[in-house]
Amino acid sequence: MKFSWKIFFSTVCITLIIFSVGGYVLIWSLFQSTYDREAGNGEEENRMLQYSFVAYWNTTIQGMELTRENVVQTAEAMAQGMGEGNLSIRLSGPDGTMWFDSSGTGPDTGLLRELSPDHRGQMLRRTEDGYELLTASMLRVGQEFLYLESIRDVTGLFAERESQYGIYKRWMAGLLAVESFSCCLMAVWLLRPLGRLSRAARRIAEGNLSVRARVETRDEFGQLARDFNHMADNLQEQFQELENAARRQEDFIGSFAHELKTPLTSMIGYADMLRTQQMSQEEQFQAANYIFKEGKRLEALSLKLLDLLVVKNQELELKAVNARWLAGEIRGLLLPVLQKAGLSLKVSVEEETLLLEPDLWKTVLMNLLDNGRKAMDGAGGTLYLLGRRESEGFAFYVRDTGKGIPKEELSRITEAFYMVDKSRSRQQGGAGLGLSICAEIVKRHGGQMEFRSREGKGTVVRLFLPDRDAISPGNI
Repeated sequence: MKFSWKIFFSTVCITLIIFSVGGYVLIWSLFQSTYDREAGNGEEENRMLQYSFVAYWNTTIQGMELTRENVVQTAEAMAQGMGEGNLSIRLSGPDGTMWFDSSGTGPDTGLLRELSPDHRGQMLRRTEDGYELLTASMLRVGQEFLYLESIRDVTGLFAERESQYGIYKRWMAGLLAVESFSCCLMAVWLLRPLGRLSRAARRIAEGNLSVRARVETRDEFGQLARDFNHMADNLQEQFQELENAARRQEDFIGSFAHELKTPLTSMIGYADMLRTQQMSQEEQFQAANYIFKEGKRLEALSLKLLDLLVVKNQELELKAVNARWLAGEIRGLLLPVLQKAGLSLKVSVEEETLLLEPDLWKTVLMNLLDNGRKAMDGAGGTLYLLGRRESEGFAFYVRDTGKGIPKEELSRITEAFYMVDKSRSRQQGGAGLGLSICAEIVKRHGGQMEFRSREGKGTVVRLFLPDRDAISPGNI
């Protein structure tokens, strides 16, 4: 069953139960109140009849003995004095035998047996024509007791109740018709957002990830639509990331195959020459040298790949390291190479204690400085290694004054095997894995690596390390 029909039927049923029970309870309460008022009037009338009978007896009979004829004579005189109305009386002798009855319905001996001189009895009796309310009491005349019953016709009270029930039933039928129509429209109107959300979900399931649900309200349905759109945004981003990961994996495999193919082709070619041709000693040495160089290149490639896998999977053993000390270590390692290339290195790093893995961080800084060295043609260039305290962390800056990186290449330079200038990088012994390793090391430290570059002006790399714990300065 659809949710709209569940809302419709539950609303109609709840309304029907509440109004039915409430209406019947209200009508019954009004009827009971009126009936109690009639019962009270019946007792009061019975009491007044007692006084009236004694008054008429004293006036009409004047001390004569208590006989049936005298009682009937007094009762008829009293009835004539009362006039016509909906009140009838009945008088019975001391033994319960009926002596006078103006109602014509007959006595109820069960009610008389329950009476006492100080207690009145009352009962409701159904007749062929309707309902009667009987009120009975014991009347003392001389030394004897008579039974006096006053009878009120309350048929109109019950008829009015049935009429009210009938009116209420017709009113309820009309109310249910109007409410059913209103609930149907309301259910359709309220659940329209769910229908649109369902259609959007089906279209996304079909592969259209750009579909979004319309947000028209600020209620729970609007919040659901916003959450659905947020989920769809994340789903689209994750799907895009999966596509990018698959593309990078394909590029990685293609690049890896290419990197293997080039040296292997050279090695196979020179080996075949040594195997099949008569060559001079110098030519043999040259061929063996090519095979040796390409073999070393394959060895370096395999070691780089191994480093990348190790960085991704090994547990980091973080240590407290002084940033200025780390920069001095890097300077000492690179200074001979830079001097040979005719380049200078300027280092300016603030005194700060960092929590990191020192060997891996040396690899990051040396790779970036070495890339800066390769980006500068000829002597006279300058490399910069800076370090300073920033908000919520510490940042290293590596800057060169080389060729720079094209803007469209910046987003891909940390991909494995990706090289901006492939021929030049291979000539310098590169395989395009250095920045991938650096990016993974920085990521494992919870840091960020950002590149800013202008062609012909150089490149700046920012390495940001967020604060982890409070560390005492000087603990190396």
